[in-house]
Amino acid sequence: MSREELAARQAALLAALVADGPAPAGIAPERLALEAGALRAKRRRVLVRLLPPDVAEALGADLAPRLDAWIRGNPRRTGTSTHADADAFVASVRADGTLPRARRGWRGLRATGRSWH
Repeated sequence: MSREELAARQAALLAALVADGPAPAGIAPERLALEAGALRAKRRRVLVRLLPPDVAEALGADLAPRLDAWIRGNPRRTGTSTHADADAFVASVRADGTLPRARRGWRGLRATGRSWH
């Protein structure tokens, strides 16, 4: 197998795992679904810890399903931090009107635990 073929197979497997792509040839769909679910759960756990408390509180029981739907539609891009990932989720729930827009200024930064840097 050439490097190009291997790279294409790896890309197909990665797309199936994190972006709900089809199962590549030779990979059991049931096993793939199990692994993809485990990766989504891990990402959800990380994001929940990074969300501002007011966001988690406002979403309540809808938090996990909202995160799961967002994770399925927004595979993490190479080079993005987990903090950027959490910020993107918060921006999406604010943009769709689920949560009010954040106030700007030092109080908003302090409430999220973020620094000026």
